[in-house]
Amino acid sequence: MKGLAALIRLHNWELDAKRRELADIEREQDALHDRIRRFEGQVIEEQSFAKDSESGMFAFVGYMRGVDQRRKQFQSEVVAMHERIEAKREEVAEAYQELKRYEITQAEILKREKLEADRRLQGELDEISLNQHRRADG
Repeated sequence: MKGLAALIRLHNWELDAKRRELADIEREQDALHDRIRRFEGQVIEEQSFAKDSESGMFAFVGYMRGVDQRRKQFQSEVVAMHERIEAKREEVAEAYQELKRYEITQAEILKREKLEADRRLQGELDEISLNQHRRADG
């Protein structure tokens, strides 16, 4: 039983580590979305600035080519981040299932031990009752 308890602690620790890793990746994802929002805000600012002057409008065309490339880069980063999160979620789910498997095994062992102890106790009580009955009759 000690070995099983140690396995449960180990798998619980592994599950916690994987959950922390998932949380870290999700924070990275939030930071990426913040960078995208700031970038889009800058594009809007540049667009309004370019509207105010004719020379700004010509420069804005070149700027927009860079914006398109940056948007594609952001999109690929979002896809990669999503894939990392899904992979880590699968790892967390597998670690959770493994932990639950050990916990269920431990619960079944404890249940069997309790049933055996109850059975032994009932046998002892039956023996005591039988002995008392014999003494009373004899």
